[in-house]
Amino acid sequence: MGFVVAAIVNEPSAVLERFVSWYLRQGADRVALYFDDPAHPDIARFAALPYVTVTPCTAEFWASLGLSAEVRFTLRQNAALTHAYRAQTEGWLLNVDADELMYAAGKTLAAWLATQTEPQSLRIASAEQIHTAGPQQLFRLQIAKAEVNEIYGAESDLFRRRYGLIGHADGKSFHRAGRSDLRLRQHWAEDASGAEVIGTRLFARDGVHLLHYMAPNYAAWRNKLDWRLNAHGFPAPIKERLRACQASADPEAGFRALFDLLHAPDPKQIAALEAIGGILRLPADFGAPQTG
Repeated sequence: MGFVVAAIVNEPSAVLERFVSWYLRQGADRVALYFDDPAHPDIARFAALPYVTVTPCTAEFWASLGLSAEVRFTLRQNAALTHAYRAQTEGWLLNVDADELMYAAGKTLAAWLATQTEPQSLRIASAEQIHTAGPQQLFRLQIAKAEVNEIYGAESDLFRRRYGLIGHADGKSFHRAGRSDLRLRQHWAEDASGAEVIGTRLFARDGVHLLHYMAPNYAAWRNKLDWRLNAHGFPAPIKERLRACQASADPEAGFRALFDLLHAPDPKQIAALEAIGGILRLPADFGAPQTG
């Protein structure tokens, strides 16, 4: 009993290459890519890879799911993920974004899943990439709100809502195949009544992490400002700070300083996070595609 990874994607080539390479090395039986842009230049290249299936999300595809390409992205995403789940007859489906790598310490995901014999659903907590001078990749983990206050002080309002993270703190889920009533959402699944399907929640202490590369560099972060300003559910204090930067005499300097504040903690903050178990360190080349 293996697993399939599904994602609706619209990322650059390098991000998609890392995504596909990582999950195939982790033992995925298949990686299912739903290209939100049906004219994405990488469709043919990824469609030619073994163990990768590609679905261009054309108007006809959305119509087959009872939608149009004009409905908001989250609805399209949920519909594509549900389509992937219902196409699977055994094993697990993992729904993630292309900037997320699921990681089980000391094991491949396939080997780790083989130990999960009881649950019908597994939700894995988020770990979020941060930037620092040094040879390793660092990720911050969820912490208590009181700890957020102590570490971030006057800026804690920016971090408190999501337990020390800026991106989502809801994690992502594996779902065991075979339930015809299941509808997938971004972070969990619902049954036919719309109730959340309660599964097993796993955190850093369990040795498994959803590694979220939400702000890999300033340019990538800057390119998504409009999305963050308009995204439902993105923390209001951060939206307010972004709008203040836009209205300032030097917006770019403000944006750069805000990126550093949010995604490049200073050494004192990193030390404080590490002291409470709030940092995960991985090798500098972790997740890089392998050749040969």
